[in-house]
Amino acid sequence: MNFKSRTHLFLALIVLLSLGGGTWYWQHQRAKAAPVKDVLVKVFQASEVTQAQLQALSGRIEMSGVLIASETATLRSKTAGTLLRLNVAEGQTVQKGQILAEVDIRDLSSRTEEREAAVSSAQRAYQLSLSQHKANQELSRQGFISETALASSQANLAANLAQLKAAESAAMAHSKQVADAAITAPFAGVVARRLVNAGEKISPEQEVLQLLNPVRLEFKAMVDAAAGQFLKPGLKMPVQFEGVSQAVMLRLDRIGPGNDAGSRALPVYLTLEQASLPPMLRPGLMGMAQYAYALNQEGLTLPITAVQEEGGKSIVWVIQEGVLKRQTVTTGMKDSQGQRIYILDGLKATDAVLALRFEGLKEGTKVEVKR
Repeated sequence: MNFKSRTHLFLALIVLLSLGGGTWYWQHQRAKAAPVKDVLVKVFQASEVTQAQLQALSGRIEMSGVLIASETATLRSKTAGTLLRLNVAEGQTVQKGQILAEVDIRDLSSRTEEREAAVSSAQRAYQLSLSQHKANQELSRQGFISETALASSQANLAANLAQLKAAESAAMAHSKQVADAAITAPFAGVVARRLVNAGEKISPEQEVLQLLNPVRLEFKAMVDAAAGQFLKPGLKMPVQFEGVSQAVMLRLDRIGPGNDAGSRALPVYLTLEQASLPPMLRPGLMGMAQYAYALNQEGLTLPITAVQEEGGKSIVWVIQEGVLKRQTVTTGMKDSQGQRIYILDGLKATDAVLALRFEGLKEGTKVEVKR
């Protein structure tokens, strides 16, 4: 390639580079001058936005619990042996003093005459020594026997008296063992459970039967310790039991002295007002009690719908200077209708708060409220 050709090629390359650079510069300037796209604005209706109100609410306490028999007993065997008879079945009604079960005590019965004979022998020995001692006292006053002989007579009388008391005590204990072989009902009620069967070998203090009084029922419920301050004995409140169409009116009888160790809640006990119980009420029924009361203190409140629960925290969506902000708040008690709730911290009275439509919200989104 000659010098003239190389010169033409070099000039052409310079022209192409100049055209490319000019094109890039023109496009860059055009991009800078292009108008910015509109920012997304989320529109809410005025009815979807609320503000905290300073007011005093009416409070409501809800307590779940179970209906239990206040009078129950676990009947145990007081002696060892074979359970000879078990005279009752589960669900059977029994009367106070009725014999419910009997333990085979043939070996105990065989020793009854022995105990009685021991007592009789000890009584005769004591009476004989008592007569002899009285005679010796008279002889001692007349000087016919020595003081040593009288003291020996006194010691013999004391020994025979001790033997008599021991024999009587043994006979009494034996009689109690015989009596304990029969398990009787301590009160009128219903057999809740049979824990052994006839023919089984049982040991002392082994559980045999569980008895309850179905007439004396009470509702045991658990309540938050903070709400317990609004409760006092004598209050009446309706309780809705499962499977029962109408609520039953109960009276608060007593409040537990301290929180339950497991649930950290406060136990309360409610009793039925009616003289005769509705037939559908029975131990084991679950129920829910409600009590409404007036709160004296004023505070900031919001509709329940404005407060969301996320990760164990209560949050609200606040509109500040036209921008959405996710705000964590501390809530208090709800009102008796469950429509409003106290906001204890995290919110100002002037804040606009979303009350509805929370789907797809992002913090920092521009907001417009249409009036």
